[in-house]
Amino acid sequence: MLRDICSQIYQNKNLVMFVSAGIYIFSLYGALSGHTVLFAFLLTILLILSCIKNYFPLKIILIWALIFYFGIANTSFRIKNTDELLNLAPVNSVIYGKILSIPQVKDNDKVQFFFGVNKIEYDGTVKNFSNEKILVSLSSKEKFNIYDSYMIRGRLSAPFKAGNPFQFDYGNYLKNFSTYAVFYGRNPYSMRDSDEPCYAKIDTKPANREKLLQSINNYREKILNIHSNYLSSPNLEILGGIIFGDDAVSPPKNIKESFVNSGLLHILAASGMNVAFIYSFFFLILNFFRVPFKLNIGFCILAVTAYVFMTGLGASVLRAALMLLFVLIGKLIDRDANNIALLSFVAVLMLIYNPMYINDVGFQLSFIVTFGLVLTTPYIIQSKNSILNWLTGTVSIPVIAQLWVIPIQLFYFNNISIYSVFANIMSVPILSVISFGGFISSLLSIIAPISHFICKCFDFVLNPLISILVNVSDFWGNLPNSSLQTVHPSAFQIVLYYLILINITLLLGKEFREKFFKYVKFLLPFLVVVLIFSTISFPNKNLEITAFDVGNADAFMIKTPDNKYILIDTGKSGYNGGKSQAEIIMLKYFKDTGIKNIDSIIITHFDNDHSGGAVDLIKSMSVGKIFVNSTNHSSGAAKEIYINSKENGVDIIQAESGQTVYENGGLKITNELISDVAGVGDNESSIITLVEYGKFKMLFTGDAGIETFNKLKSKLPQNITVLKVGHHGAAGVVNKEMAEYLNPEYSIISTGENKFGHPSVYTLETLRNSKILRTDINNSIKIIVNPENYKITTYNPKKKKYVSIFKY
Repeated sequence: MLRDICSQIYQNKNLVMFVSAGIYIFSLYGALSGHTVLFAFLLTILLILSCIKNYFPLKIILIWALIFYFGIANTSFRIKNTDELLNLAPVNSVIYGKILSIPQVKDNDKVQFFFGVNKIEYDGTVKNFSNEKILVSLSSKEKFNIYDSYMIRGRLSAPFKAGNPFQFDYGNYLKNFSTYAVFYGRNPYSMRDSDEPCYAKIDTKPANREKLLQSINNYREKILNIHSNYLSSPNLEILGGIIFGDDAVSPPKNIKESFVNSGLLHILAASGMNVAFIYSFFFLILNFFRVPFKLNIGFCILAVTAYVFMTGLGASVLRAALMLLFVLIGKLIDRDANNIALLSFVAVLMLIYNPMYINDVGFQLSFIVTFGLVLTTPYIIQSKNSILNWLTGTVSIPVIAQLWVIPIQLFYFNNISIYSVFANIMSVPILSVISFGGFISSLLSIIAPISHFICKCFDFVLNPLISILVNVSDFWGNLPNSSLQTVHPSAFQIVLYYLILINITLLLGKEFREKFFKYVKFLLPFLVVVLIFSTISFPNKNLEITAFDVGNADAFMIKTPDNKYILIDTGKSGYNGGKSQAEIIMLKYFKDTGIKNIDSIIITHFDNDHSGGAVDLIKSMSVGKIFVNSTNHSSGAAKEIYINSKENGVDIIQAESGQTVYENGGLKITNELISDVAGVGDNESSIITLVEYGKFKMLFTGDAGIETFNKLKSKLPQNITVLKVGHHGAAGVVNKEMAEYLNPEYSIISTGENKFGHPSVYTLETLRNSKILRTDINNSIKIIVNPENYKITTYNPKKKKYVSIFKY
């Protein structure tokens, strides 16, 4: 079988190109994952075996080896792990430079753009750079434009690290854009009149290339402003996304949620589908007017090129455009190209230019869906009747696309849109008209005297079509169970799925069936059985305590031996309307591991860094009850928790001293609370929680310190296993007497970048007889306990798993 497959590959130059692209991609994953030696060893062994067994000619084997090592070299040369700005972070500073990307406006007047820094001032020091790239976020109503120069005051920081399982790695994401540090501009709305300005525009003369891109961006803004006279929200934003891409205008939150649930989110961003629509309409119209074939192709090339620039050169648009342009140029010179070979060539071309594209979700989705369509549609759309082919394509293409996109969608978003196929089948004809009409109106609007008239006429037709599109999305997106949350699939499961799908697809072809069915009839059931068994998980009977890495905040999860889940604190709320740590870190973890129910949440006190994520958890999870240190606290955070708990049927329970939170199978969790909370500050009124399981004892202290310990000392055990140090290790949370009484073997400090000096040197010195673990150094920490022993593990982002550091 193997020799037959190798023979088929070697005799088909298109398959040789496809395998070559696969080897190049394999080299990128080796370089980017840090396993270059392992990947090189595996490939070298395979190539040597192929040579010994005479599966492929030596010439082909040497070419593949060169492709692999070129990929390694190119990636290593282009990608670095740091730059000069990241080495300076964190620091308050003033940066000077130029905006390098089209500014994206988020909610609450937040603006984000890439910025080329040529000078930075900090702590009396001035440094000049050639053009270090950075991502800037600031609050402003001002209109920023690409390639304008600015002075900006704020804080230079490192991207937040992925210190937890399944957490989005922001630093790696920014590397896709050759960016390594972030900059948060000062908030102009919280400044005093005497403060220096947050930012100021600097008059500079842009280069000719920069002028061109500025003109394109200004043109996009102008067209959208004209359309705004005849379209209202959300239709304006939807049209803007379809024509110009998702960086042109941000859709309302409710529309985005609707399109996510219905599986139509891809519509809100210019994509390869739009390229296909625009080319098809142009070709058919020009063909109708009997324009000569090659002249027709030439006009189509110009139209597609114009559309690509209008959208800002997004990965999916660029991929589709490059493929189409190569095909059309081939038509002009009377050369045909195989679609799979062409797709492979374009992928390699883009990855040579920027190897980090391989980590871009849009790039992955775009190529895998296109590959699925190119592989499958020839077996399905075979009729000589063009109308029948159109109908078959309209129905089958969304189905095929959904089948090929599912694993990646689950991997990144833990979400399946159940009715996506039906929503897409209904939307495709409408979207094709909107795409072409919006594009043509934008092109004709270059003629200033008639621009308003053109947009008015086209919007008269497009407005009801966009409204129908919204209604389609709302209908399917609001049906019960329209969006299904799933666990995080492994890379092994994804590979199995695609192997099964490829084999099923190839079996549609008569030639493949005749040659390989005798092998596939055994291989396919085997792969299916392995995939099914890989989804079966067996819950363990251990007590597990996880300290999430949430910066200078607290968030802990206790998994009981009978798989109940109890949280102690919930991290911070989002800054300036952003996402909370519970949403970014904890909910992501729960989705990926299949946790849907939280038995109890203990909110030690209502400071934002302890209670800030509670509302998101209440809204998103099935929560049983919440223990609080006060049921009538006056803070805004407390009131939000009370209100949302009542609306979602969650019991609010007043914590008491000696209160049992959970008791079963030798595990006991109890709360302690000082009786006179009214006479102390919020920190010292924190709920104290004790976890006891066999000989293992762990004490959670919230933000409480010496004062609370002295009042509760008689109720607390001596010689505990683990102490969760209060108030992120601040001064005054522990003294010699407390350290000697509790005598912890381990001390865990939940902390991160902060301006308070946490953890205090005094606290670290006081706890020197225990082994100190810190989330800012060790990342997320997991303690695994059974009645006989325990082990302490810390999360390793490179290995993407917890690794044991202490075992007893």
